[in-house]
This record gives sequence, structure tokens and C-alpha cells, in this order.
Amino acid sequence: MKRLLACLLLWTLTYSVSVFAEGGVRKLFNLNAMDAELKPIIEGQLYFGFWHGENISVGVFRMVRNEKGHFPGKINRHGEEVALLTEGRIEMSIEGKSYTFGENELLIIPPLVPHTGVCLTDVCTLLSWFSPKRLDEWGAENNDKPDLSFIKRESTE
Repeated sequence: MKRLLACLLLWTLTYSVSVFAEGGVRKLFNLNAMDAELKPIIEGQLYFGFWHGENISVGVFRMVRNEKGHFPGKINRHGEEVALLTEGRIEMSIEGKSYTFGENELLIIPPLVPHTGVCLTDVCTLLSWFSPKRLDEWGAENNDKPDLSFIKRESTE
């Protein structure tokens, strides 16, 4: 039964992702063409797109290994997250335990649980739903510079 539900979810997401928003349903993007929707956060390493519904936020994270490796991440805490890895393999450390996830695997991270992840392949793409929505952190949908708390910012001093 779990496999059937996971397959049904994946099939639905393959064609389009929609969330309820004020005024009804919005078609956000097609998973097969989402690269065009993602904005560079760390050029050549991290790309991100996000949308807000009434009570949730949806984020797509694309992590790419380049000559510098993968972007430096740090421990993250936020509301509940449901994440679907659509590409690659990722190792997540959640409450100090290590979990490895592959393509088409779904995970749930409980609210405020410390976690971090490392992409094990050249490219990882993670589609995540967050509750409550992350409007305060990410800003409006047209914000080109959302505050992503899991990024280690290099010192400018």
C-alpha cells in the first residue's frame, strides 16, 4: 500500500505541482521543466525556487557539485518538512542519526528537529513542502535573495 501511495504521489508530481492559494488553485511548475524556474543562490552550486500557499511553502533545491565541491551547509531547524528527492542521492543527518535517500524517496522531518544534508552525487534535486509557510524567512515569491538559514555564508571581513 505504501508503495502504491508513493507511486501515485510521484506520478502526480511528475506532471505538475499545485498548491491552494488565496483565489484558488495555482499551477506552479512542471517537474520536467523546473530548471527554468530556479534562481542561482550560490552560482554553480545551489539553485532554488519557492512558492507560498495559504499555510505552506514549497521549495525546490538543486545542489550541483562543481570544482569547489558542494556548497557548505550547516544545521537547519524550521517547521515540519515533507521532502521528495527527485534526482540524486543525499545523506541526511537528522537528530544525529544518518539516513541515505535516493531518487523518488520521500522523507518527513518533524518540526524544529536539527538536520543537515550532503549530496552524494554530482546533482541532487529536492522538492520540499514546509508548514508553517516560510514567508518571513524567504520573503515574497519574487525575492531573488531569500534568507536560506542552512547556508554557511563566507565572512566578508
